[in-house]
Amino acid sequence: MNRLVASSILVLLMATPALCETSIWVARTDSSVTYIGGTIHLLRASDRPFPPEFDTVYGASDILVFEVDLADVATPEFQRALLSKASYTDGRTLDQVLSAEAYRKLKEYCDENGIPLASMNQMKPGMVALSLVALELMKLGVDQEGIDLYYHGKATADDKTIQGLETIEEQIDLVTAMGDGNESAFILYNLDEMHKMGDMFDKMVAAWKTGDMDTLDDMFLEEMQQEFPKLYDMMIVERNSDWIPRIEEYLTTPATEFVLVGTAHLVGEDGVIEQLRELGYEVEQLK
Repeated sequence: MNRLVASSILVLLMATPALCETSIWVARTDSSVTYIGGTIHLLRASDRPFPPEFDTVYGASDILVFEVDLADVATPEFQRALLSKASYTDGRTLDQVLSAEAYRKLKEYCDENGIPLASMNQMKPGMVALSLVALELMKLGVDQEGIDLYYHGKATADDKTIQGLETIEEQIDLVTAMGDGNESAFILYNLDEMHKMGDMFDKMVAAWKTGDMDTLDDMFLEEMQQEFPKLYDMMIVERNSDWIPRIEEYLTTPATEFVLVGTAHLVGEDGVIEQLRELGYEVEQLK
């Protein structure tokens, strides 16, 4: 998967060996427990079964918390709002926004893959990149629900309380702002990464299943931080900081929450886990 887009949104094969760590942490106070799980939003059929710890923690939880309540994503209102904000409305088009090199390479990619570039010419670069990543993921067989959608459906069927850390409007603004101010470099980077996506996806899923946070940090956050620091701040740092007060509030309640967010938000020095530890909370990675 493309390192930037995988970290963005959108934001992360092998069976989990015995004694490996997982992508789930437990935060405790004297009177409260909150689980925090790192997710991959889209997976392949071959990536099942999910690590069993996810089912165990789900069963022990009263409340499921996602980045956003996924029921809102399925509404026509969301689709209309996304399409509206993902397109230029001031008359600009991609051929005007991108450099000649970036537009030429984008056209070459679209021609090779049978994509009419004219159909995307009013889209903002963030939406163009997501569309191209979606195409590459389809080639890899990534058309199955990921952790978030699976447990959202399960919680809905089981009548568990579902909450979101962000609103739909906030998520749409994030997605459509990707690449703003650095449009050509953003598109060129994404195009260059497309041919690496298969190997990267295998490595990402394997690291996620075994709780290998160092690998995930190396694959996604370090490069994003170096190449696109403004995007890193917007997609990772600011959102993590906004979520911390909500998670602290969960740690004052008698209910048990299971917070499920993209794994990229949990790793590294700016990650949710490290921030909670710096605030003095006991946070342990499950094995």
